[in-house]
Amino acid sequence: MDELHAASVAHLRRQRRVRAMLHRHEEQILGIWRERCAVPHCTICGEVIDDDEGSLYNLADLLTVRECREHYVPF
Repeated sequence: MDELHAASVAHLRRQRRVRAMLHRHEEQILGIWRERCAVPHCTICGEVIDDDEGSLYNLADLLTVRECREHYVPF
């Protein structure tokens, strides 16, 4: 009976480790997805980087350096 109890405990512990590992893996995937789908913000002031009408700057350049047009210096 003690062997059966020990085997059951070992099995349940293994299941808990596997579930925890799967949960961490899912969280990592969701973190990557959230990062890619999130609206980009300026790294200096936190303002949303968007394409305003009449903008003098290239939006792709602003997104590359992650700076809004007030903080972006092209050279």
